[in-house]
Amino acid sequence: MRRYKAALLACIMMTTIFIGSLVFFRNTTAFSPKKIEGIEDVAQSFEDFKIPTDVKVVGIGEITHGNREFQTVKKDVLEKVVKDGDGRCICFEMTVGEGAMFNDAIHDKDADLVKLVGKQSYPLYDTEEIVALLEWMREYNEGLPYEESLMFYGVDMQGSIFTLDYLQNLCREGCNLITEEEKETILSIDKENRDQIVSNRDFFLKMSERLSAIDDLRCEQLAMVPKDIVLGIDSPDYDRDQSGYQDYRDLKMAENLMDYSEIEGKRGYSQVVITAHSGHERIGRDSEITGKDWKNMGYHINRLTEGSYFCIGTDYYEGYVNIHTAGTYDDEYERADHYFCSEDPLAYQAKYFENGTYCLDFSKVTDENSIVYKDVHGAIFTGGVGEGYAPSWELASGKGKTVPAEEYDAMIYFYEVTPIHTIHY
Repeated sequence: MRRYKAALLACIMMTTIFIGSLVFFRNTTAFSPKKIEGIEDVAQSFEDFKIPTDVKVVGIGEITHGNREFQTVKKDVLEKVVKDGDGRCICFEMTVGEGAMFNDAIHDKDADLVKLVGKQSYPLYDTEEIVALLEWMREYNEGLPYEESLMFYGVDMQGSIFTLDYLQNLCREGCNLITEEEKETILSIDKENRDQIVSNRDFFLKMSERLSAIDDLRCEQLAMVPKDIVLGIDSPDYDRDQSGYQDYRDLKMAENLMDYSEIEGKRGYSQVVITAHSGHERIGRDSEITGKDWKNMGYHINRLTEGSYFCIGTDYYEGYVNIHTAGTYDDEYERADHYFCSEDPLAYQAKYFENGTYCLDFSKVTDENSIVYKDVHGAIFTGGVGEGYAPSWELASGKGKTVPAEEYDAMIYFYEVTPIHTIHY
């Protein structure tokens, strides 16, 4: 019996040491990359970084959803496009209806923006950084005609029930773009009853077609709302076909973006900004190294624009990320900060630059013999943290291998990042 107890104790000790070693090597900076000679010759500050003015779509990815720096950079990129380019809108990985709700708020001086961010379905946008973006957009819009103002759009068809909720609120407020007959039908629908929503598919489709046929900016924008409900109805069932749902979702996000690009073009602006997660390859153009068998949103954007897509990625070397805890919902919803180290050798270089950040335009990295060129065009570790944290992440998550130049045209690197703090959750 003593032998068995001794063996069991030894087994437990070895397992503990093994797991502890994995966690140590995952978190330690003892084996950090070294400074790359010549990095100063190709690196730029964000102020000096140039975004091409002849591309239709400018993408900005966030390698994690849970860090302040990646939310702040959305505003920075939009400001740069507004100032130096030809764009006046930003599109989020957010439902069409919620994007429309945000758009209404930045055109309403009395809207409570802090309260607003707590109403939408993505807690990760319930932050001071997103409020700051909306405040800047609203201040920009003061005194401008609606046709010349900044716009906020959502492109995601996931969660179209929130889009229906927005549409019903418009009806209650007496929106004059919706007919009385349409209001009656919309308000009669129980948003919790999917069968009833599905049975009204043709109604929403006809409503969208009616609005989009009117040569009016507000009507064309509103037409996207019932259309989004139709997309939600037509989507594959996530529980039965996750792969099919993923393919459909990414394609429809890209197509929604193109619809908004067309709307923006009619009012005289040739560029749109799209922001989404890059850790699970939503914004990137699609790297062969990922080995996935589905085409992401960035792939479709690049295809639909015939290559007129400038994609900016982001990455960090180390820091705490605020993540939703897997399995906690509703009243038990929980977020917590978790430390990760991406081991990205290019992100590590940010420690040598002012404020711990720099930009790298891959088109300017031309010396094929340089370490920077080899890293940019080779498979290197990069970050990649999503939502739904589980203890198993401590062993391996927080990084993956990517060929940066295959995914992006440029990168914004941070040495250390700080977690977001949600306002209402």
